[in-house]
Amino acid sequence: MIRLLALALAISAPMPALALSCLAPDVLRSYAQFDAAKEEYVVVHGRLTLDMSELPKGMMGDQRPPRMTKLSAALKGKSLNDSGFTVPFDRQLTLEVTCLSQWCGQVQNGEDILAFVRKDADGYAMRVSPCGGTAFATPKPAMLKQVTQCMAEQNCTGD
Repeated sequence: MIRLLALALAISAPMPALALSCLAPDVLRSYAQFDAAKEEYVVVHGRLTLDMSELPKGMMGDQRPPRMTKLSAALKGKSLNDSGFTVPFDRQLTLEVTCLSQWCGQVQNGEDILAFVRKDADGYAMRVSPCGGTAFATPKPAMLKQVTQCMAEQNCTGD
């Protein structure tokens, strides 16, 4: 009887929650990372438009989401140069949403973002991971000032 009770309690005990461990996204660290990348990146402040129904949903029952989902999106705003966010940017891009286990990168339709957008031979792409760092929602003026200073000074450590 005691064995059955112990077994019943063990089976009904809550499972440990799995957690995703990430460094908190930081705009200076992101700037330094993408500035040092071998690929070419453009920093854009603008409005993102996408079909939310195409985003992966994360863990659904026993089924894990695909590791990467590519979907079409648009980003309209201004890209960064030495003078600040002054260059018009109105482009279609490929949104590359990555998932790690049950967690997927998140963005919102119509969201005001500060984004690090990769320029490829055939267009533009933005990878969105569960840990963030590529797109900063509703950026504060201080964030925009920080990346503007990084661009103007051609030096940004992100330490």
